[in-house]
Amino acid sequence: MTSKTVSLAGLWLLCVQPTATVWAQTDAEAEVLAVIDEFFSAMTARDVERMASIMTEDGIIYGYRETPEGLRILRPTHAAYLEGLATRESIPVERYWDPKVMVEERLATVWTPYDFHSDGVFSHCGTNNISLLKTDDGWVITGVVFSIKTDDCAESPLGPFDSGS
Repeated sequence: MTSKTVSLAGLWLLCVQPTATVWAQTDAEAEVLAVIDEFFSAMTARDVERMASIMTEDGIIYGYRETPEGLRILRPTHAAYLEGLATRESIPVERYWDPKVMVEERLATVWTPYDFHSDGVFSHCGTNNISLLKTDDGWVITGVVFSIKTDDCAESPLGPFDSGS
């Protein structure tokens, strides 16, 4: 090996090493994902009080789906969503995987595919984009934008939904 080869190999290691640490989950990313887990757990339990504690009062949830008539947008406020959840009779379960978490100081975003089941039956899939803000009391969800698809849903890497788990 020539010294030029060794230098190039050393340079390559210097470039690769920092990249490996960038992909490691930070404490802030773990905190953000804990809020997302809490959100979906509380949704399944239909625990409006618990959900309200991790959502801003004035946020909006945007959902959209493509229909034969064109784009259909749903946009309940957080308060309206919680009101609907309180009276919901079916049990909603949303699973997500492969979250992409971005955190900068008090700002965070989670982008993740999901599937949704109602009373154990598949309803739809899509992608969530969840925005969070770190307040003095911790991370809270400020808004959600999500797509809704009933066809062409990729198989979840979590496997088939088991309502008993």
